[in-house]
Amino acid sequence: MATLICRLALSMVICLAFVSCAFTTQTAVLDAEIEMPESNEGGGSTVHVKVVDERPDKGLGHRGTAYGKGAPITTEQDMETLILEELLTGLAKKGFTPMRCGADNEPNLKVEIRLFKYSTSTGFWTGGIHTKAAFKVFADAHGNTYEKMYRVDNEDRVVVVPTAETNQEYLNKLLTDVLLQLFADRELMSTLAK
Repeated sequence: MATLICRLALSMVICLAFVSCAFTTQTAVLDAEIEMPESNEGGGSTVHVKVVDERPDKGLGHRGTAYGKGAPITTEQDMETLILEELLTGLAKKGFTPMRCGADNEPNLKVEIRLFKYSTSTGFWTGGIHTKAAFKVFADAHGNTYEKMYRVDNEDRVVVVPTAETNQEYLNKLLTDVLLQLFADRELMSTLAK
């Protein structure tokens, strides 16, 4: 009987530890994992790049609990700077000569971060992990203009409340997915390369 009580007590302590983590604010470190071969698609064309964070809420979302919304997920990184660095690196791999945009230089690429969010939902047997991103792109190069919205909407079902490390993996996958859409857009790349 004493052994059973000890096991139950230990189980309760472990459960409380997991639940209490969901009520602790998480600071995520965002880092896209872009694997892209180098190419000469840009032909050395100079592109002035600018990023603007248009999100009304700069938080990334909230941790999940068995009963709904938990503590906030934030980042200490500046999203504009983070995305700009990813764009400069990716465009260089594509054969462009990317530069930070100063004035209204041409050719230019402006990326607006419209949405970048993590959320959870509860279900009877499983919970949902939802990640959504929307980046709006404006390109103006050599007399040609191009606009497009890149959207990513992922959902996974889970049995246990995700850890901070797992939440960060979901956010990094979201960032990677939306940037890969942009880099895979041949019409955008050809507009900038002309």
